[in-house]
Amino acid sequence: MDPQLEAIKQKALAGGHGQGQGGQQMPASAEEQQAQQQQAQQQDDQRKSMLASLMDPKARERLSRIALVKPDKARALEQMLMQAAQRGQLGGKVTEEALIKMLEGINGQASGDGGGGGNGPTISFTKRRNIMDDDDW
Repeated sequence: MDPQLEAIKQKALAGGHGQGQGGQQMPASAEEQQAQQQQAQQQDDQRKSMLASLMDPKARERLSRIALVKPDKARALEQMLMQAAQRGQLGGKVTEEALIKMLEGINGQASGDGGGGGNGPTISFTKRRNIMDDDDW
């Protein structure tokens, strides 16, 4: 490895040791960082394989489309599916219709906090009066 690069890396590690972002410490070496990335990749693969075993192909396709548009809702659906599976509440593979009902449940919870009714937000228009009305003179 290049000695200059190694010196810069050592300075960065010595200077920023313990200053991690958000309370997390940065890994001390490239090997530790790579190990953390591998562990995260393994957990992601396990999650995906578990979801694949819980859903039929159409439901998986719909969930992937939802994830493209609204990743937070897709994550919430995945969490609901995994929790239901752990509790033994799923009677078989989740169909697309069941996934839609779960999504409607999530949408109902989200709009229940004052979004303007059960049918989504409402938009109201107020017409401005003409400034130069004859009545004003």
